Amino acid sequence: MDSGENIQLMGTRNFSRCESALHSEVEALLWVMENLLQHSPCKSFGTDCRELIAMIKKPKEWPSFATELEKIETL
Repeated sequence: MDSGENIQLMGTRNFSRCESALHSEVEALLWVMENLLQHSPCKSFGTDCRELIAMIKKPKEWPSFATELEKIETL
């Protein structure tokens, strides 16, 4: 949402083929976080991907995504 409480949506770029749909979800979230934080006062992000939500809540249970989860946490 912007400062006027209007919902803002952003699409993703054309990603190269990822290992799985979950990898694509993670890459898309990282991309949108990086871009919105640069161009918008947005501080809230959402996803409807249950696995991605579980991954963010319990990152130690997803060691193969450790690097990506560190980037998400940093952002």
